[in-house]
Amino acid sequence: MATISIDIDDQVKAHFNKFIQEHGTNIDSNDVKEALEKVNEVRNTVTDGYVLDQVGRLQMMLSMVEDKTWVIEDSNKEKINATIKYFIDDNDVIPDHIPGIGYVDDCIVIDGTVDAVFEEMTEYKDFCRARLVYAKNGPFSLEDWAQIKDQEAVSRSRNRRFKKSKRNRGW
Repeated sequence: MATISIDIDDQVKAHFNKFIQEHGTNIDSNDVKEALEKVNEVRNTVTDGYVLDQVGRLQMMLSMVEDKTWVIEDSNKEKINATIKYFIDDNDVIPDHIPGIGYVDDCIVIDGTVDAVFEEMTEYKDFCRARLVYAKNGPFSLEDWAQIKDQEAVSRSRNRRFKKSKRNRGW
């Protein structure tokens, strides 16, 4: 197996950033559907770990977009939308049908977007975990999640105080 090394210079970064700025409009449900289909296609045909990892990250962003409860920040929505559009474009900088390297440019765009929206993706993952544990397939709102986060923060603080007092007493 050959190893490929790519240096991403400022010109390449500028190209991708320009694409994101130009295509960051409202998210189209048809684009999301097409991206989900392409994610499944990539998962079934590609074995490269880097590509699969990046496609998994894109899938998380697609979940954020499709979630009826979650509200994506506008600036992040624009970046995610542009990333979706880039991913579904078969004739982007490196056409996707080229074996071994066809998804490299897509992965670069996904990786850059993940860096930009990382905090919100982390929050979304926490929200999904809480919804899974507390909602038990019932309704779960952002207000429910905020209340749970507050309760958990109080509980963590109480546990820390208890552990500290235990240490101070020599237990």
